[in-house]
Amino acid sequence: MISQMLKSCILALYGGALLLTGCAAPRPNPVQQAANAMVGKPISVALKAFGRPTLNLPPCSYCTDGGTYAWNNTRISKEWRMTWVQTGTETSQQVVGMTPGGRGVAPMMIVQNVSKPVGEDRMVEATHVDYLCDIQAFTDMKNIIKSISVAGCTSKDRY
Repeated sequence: MISQMLKSCILALYGGALLLTGCAAPRPNPVQQAANAMVGKPISVALKAFGRPTLNLPPCSYCTDGGTYAWNNTRISKEWRMTWVQTGTETSQQVVGMTPGGRGVAPMMIVQNVSKPVGEDRMVEATHVDYLCDIQAFTDMKNIIKSISVAGCTSKDRY
């Protein structure tokens, strides 16, 4: 039988674990929440909220899919980094074993070619994503939003 004190300790541990998992749960992205609320509404609602799109393909008379709109607010910077760059290979031989000798035959070395990369440290230009924010909306033939997706766009990443 479990003592009352042990039961209390177990319940406290479970309660603490539940509290910690509640704190660790990610907050919903407000841009994604706003975008989800736009499904079923005219594209003008998204245009008012997100501004002028970087991709604007409204539905046309001969299309069957509807329209496609995208807003890309991603910010990418370039920076110089010191990186090791391979300039070639160096080949050498390594002894990996010996053949058995005996009855007048001398043992022989078994060699294997070994390739080793050769290079140097160089300054190279690298791209770095500072802020990721990409929104895509798809509409029907009447320009009503069928689906809208958000990648990034979190305020904690923006500066």
